[in-house]
Amino acid sequence: MTHARPVLATVAVAACLPYLTLKLNWLSGGLTGIPEGSPLHDSGTAMWLLNALTAAMDGTVVLLVLALTRPWGRRLPAPVLTLPLWTACGLLGPIVVAFPVKALSGLLGGGTGGGDTDGADALLESWVWTVVYSGFVVQALALGGLFAVYVRDRWGTLLRSPLHRHVREGRSGGARAASGFAAAVAVALPVLVAHAARLADEHADNRVTDATFLLYTVTALAAVARLLRAGGAERPGGARLWPTLAAAWLGSGVLACWGGWLLLGDLSGAGRALGQQTSGAALLTYACQALAGLLLAALAARQVHHRAHPPGAGAAAGAAVRG
Repeated sequence: MTHARPVLATVAVAACLPYLTLKLNWLSGGLTGIPEGSPLHDSGTAMWLLNALTAAMDGTVVLLVLALTRPWGRRLPAPVLTLPLWTACGLLGPIVVAFPVKALSGLLGGGTGGGDTDGADALLESWVWTVVYSGFVVQALALGGLFAVYVRDRWGTLLRSPLHRHVREGRSGGARAASGFAAAVAVALPVLVAHAARLADEHADNRVTDATFLLYTVTALAAVARLLRAGGAERPGGARLWPTLAAAWLGSGVLACWGGWLLLGDLSGAGRALGQQTSGAALLTYACQALAGLLLAALAARQVHHRAHPPGAGAAAGAAVRG
């Protein structure tokens, strides 16, 4: 993987170009890939601003590639790098799972598998969905490979440590963690119910998408629960920390980032400009999804912080230096 780093960097940047090119075309007034009759012709300022935001987000991937491959990236404070990477993983995670399944289903069923159907009222031409989402999948895999190499080099010792390791945070700290997880479960319940209900409806659209979000929600809850439980007792040997932490990282990111993104799209007015109507129940689900993801991410980050900086470690190091 280390020797593949230049290749992965090149692939990740190249995968950004189709999306960036389309966004810049639309921002400058172009109509590439937008059919006649599409609501995008009269979408207004809100959609223009969202296009500018998403173009900036895709451009940020190029900066992340540089940070993951250049020497100065190793000197960045952890939050400066991990927060945008967590966001990128959260937004790209469902696409990596759902888009190939939809594309395969479309091929087997004789459809396009691209996304929105073509026709007078389609938002975009079918080839746009295929090109853009294929680029997202490649981008996610290449960026994920670069991130894996970076994490191994910078935090490999921590991530290879045993999953079951006692974390000294006191009785009050453990109670706060338990209360936080209970709150996350309560907030996530409407999300689980909403996706499960749509998945059970044979006539509902986007059942693959609902199944994907349901999978990530369950994964996030299970991973954080295991992470918290593993911090209560030592066990010789056994599993390493990194698989459980990776599941918590990705699952919480998907919940928080997609919940926040869907909420932003509606509250900004972009959805209404495209003729989309969002119910109050759907808005509540988006808000619960975002809040559950943030709570789970905070619990996982707190657990990792206590593992990396156990109480007394700083004092012990200072005594050793003074000695």
